[in-house]
Amino acid sequence: MEESDQYFELMELSPEASLDQIRRRYRYLKTLYAGDSIEISALHADFSQELLADYLDRLDRAFERLNALREKNKAVAATVVRKEPAPEVQDWLARIDYFDGAALKAVRERLGVDLQAIFTVTRIQPRFLEDIEAEVFGSFPAEVYLRSYLIEYSRFLGLESQRVLNDYLPRYREWAANHTGAGGS
Repeated sequence: MEESDQYFELMELSPEASLDQIRRRYRYLKTLYAGDSIEISALHADFSQELLADYLDRLDRAFERLNALREKNKAVAATVVRKEPAPEVQDWLARIDYFDGAALKAVRERLGVDLQAIFTVTRIQPRFLEDIEAEVFGSFPAEVYLRSYLIEYSRFLGLESQRVLNDYLPRYREWAANHTGAGGS
């Protein structure tokens, strides 16, 4: 497990959490465990002041690291400037008549964009981007997740989001209909 994953876990956040979410969660947990809140009054009998102090110390460290990580990613994202593709690439893009996972991967590679750059800007984990490209539909618990990821992904690549959705989602829906009815996920 990566160090940052442990920090997200300690703060009870997903790795996709925004800087604002990290800051709000930190304030909430700090207030909850540092104060005399009624929510944790029962914990005082079960946990020593040393344990609570240790937790608060780890919480401070997690916040500092995640805050620094998000600030760094924010700075990197500002440097990821999507340039207008060269005319020959624009012509190639215009000839794509259907956007499935393989086509999205081909576009990304033709534009010279790696998954980490997309993650830095969109906060979509690279494993989900890979699953979109490989059409590993089981990675998405509901269409709404896949839909939002596709919108962000296609926008990043400079593609028309609605066209990508119209081409891609019917394949997911067909898969979901075959797997939901069979009791699988």
